[in-house]
Order: sequence, then C-alpha cells, then structure tokens
Amino acid sequence: MNNVKSPYPYPPPRRKAYLAIAIPSSTVSNEPTLELKTLKIGFIARASSIHRVDEIIVYKDKLHTDSDAELIVDVLEYLRTPPYLRKLIVPLKQTLRFVGVLPPLQTPNHPQSKSVKVGEYREGLVVEIIRGKAVVNIGLNKPAIVRARKGLKKGDLVIVKIVETASKIYGELVQFSKVPYYFGYNVSYYDSLSEVLKEKWDLKVATSKYGEPVDLERLRVKYFNAKSILIAFGAPKEGLWDITAREGLVLNEVFDIVVNTIPYQGVEVVRTEEAIHATLEIFSLIDEKSKATHS
Repeated sequence: MNNVKSPYPYPPPRRKAYLAIAIPSSTVSNEPTLELKTLKIGFIARASSIHRVDEIIVYKDKLHTDSDAELIVDVLEYLRTPPYLRKLIVPLKQTLRFVGVLPPLQTPNHPQSKSVKVGEYREGLVVEIIRGKAVVNIGLNKPAIVRARKGLKKGDLVIVKIVETASKIYGELVQFSKVPYYFGYNVSYYDSLSEVLKEKWDLKVATSKYGEPVDLERLRVKYFNAKSILIAFGAPKEGLWDITAREGLVLNEVFDIVVNTIPYQGVEVVRTEEAIHATLEIFSLIDEKSKATHS
C-alpha cells in the first residue's frame, strides 16, 4: 500500500478560473460567544482552503455588524498568514483570543519543512534593504536575498521564488498570481454586496434554498468559459433574496445563476459554513471534470 501514489499532486494546481466566495458580516452573529464565532470562522477558512478558494470576501449585510466583520477578517487573515510570520506582523487583539483552538490550515504557503529547495515559493517579510538588495525573512535560520524592486521597503510582505541554496539563499520576487500552484486565499472587505458585484466577474453564482437544482453540465460549460467566478452566500437568518432586495436589487437579475446546492436538505436550516463546504465540493468536481474533458 505504501507504494501507491496519488494521481493528484501536492501542492495542487491553481484552478483555471479565479474563485472568490462572498460571505456576509452577520455570518457569526447568531453565535453566543467569541469562541464559537471563532470556531465557525475556522471552519470557513478550512473549507475555502480545501477547495482552493483564491479570495474570501466579507461584505456588510446589516447595520451594527462592524465588530463581527472585523472579527471575521482578523481571524481569516491570521489563519492564512504563515506561522513563522504571525508574531512579526499580526498584532495582539481581542478578536484573536481563541485562535489557538483552531486547526492549522497547512496550505502551500505554510511550508512544513525547515529546509528549502530551488524552485520553491515562500512568503516572507522584508527586514532590511542594503544597496539594492532586500533581506527577506522566509521562516528559515537564514534569510533570502533578493533584488529589491522599486518602492520596496522594510516591513513589506513578499513572495520569493528560491533560485539558489548554497552558502546563502538567493531568490527573486514574484507576484501572488504568478505562483504556479494554489498558495492560499486572500481576504477582502466590502461595505455591501452591491459593491462586490461592481467588480468584474465572468460568472456570478448565488446560493439559495429557493434556487434551481444544480445542472452539472450547464454549470460546467459556464465554469470552463469563465476567468473569474464569484459564489455568494446568505446569512444565518436572512438569505440572498432578502439581502439583495434590501439593497434595491433583484437576485436573479444581478447573478447569472441562483442555485440550490443542497436539495432535500435533512435539516430545517443549513448553516453558512455547511453551505460553503457543500457548494465548493460541487465546484471542485466540476473543475476536475473540466480538466478531463478539455485535456
């Protein structure tokens, strides 16, 4: 059994399309304690990482949810940050009081090895710039040396591609989008769902228990033709129909598809983190099928 190899490489390849999910600021509002709120955010972070989500968008859906929005963003940012950088760049905050109970993400930007190979990518912190060269902390016992690009300064977060590992570690700076495999998610915040929809999305998917059944073939075609995909989720006490209506929008007019990814649900209410897992699983299967069909 030890000789059996998985047909799926790790780190995994990026999805063909940029994939973002949008969750409301009231996602954790029904949880009575900070610890339970933190656990829910951890579930969302894990589901997003498992299914190679590129961006988690938090949008404000109700008044008086600013503190919950801050909590969601803080915990998601903390979890996506490589452990070796957290003490250096993440400030101590009350919102992070219970992050210690969450399982680690172990995404590709969280390398487990204490050594580094040529061709590997590492997230790092610029600690010094000397005569056009940047010294970058990449979580090892010695830093990486890279050519400093224009405007680079001490304290900047960068991604380094390792090019030499002899007596010193040398690398080159690359953009997040140029890492050839899935590296982890980014986090952003918007004041409303309307603001999220103003961005350019080739495919916009709304999830709702009132949505149409999943048509895998139709969804696969739309998925394959898209370069950027948004999947939006509703709140624990209010679905996307209500959220968009309050913003003066009609759900099925501003989204390309309104879909029910959990038909015949066996519980009265599906929690947001459960809907995220179920929905992303469908998109992971579609992504795999698209690769097989068009390879």
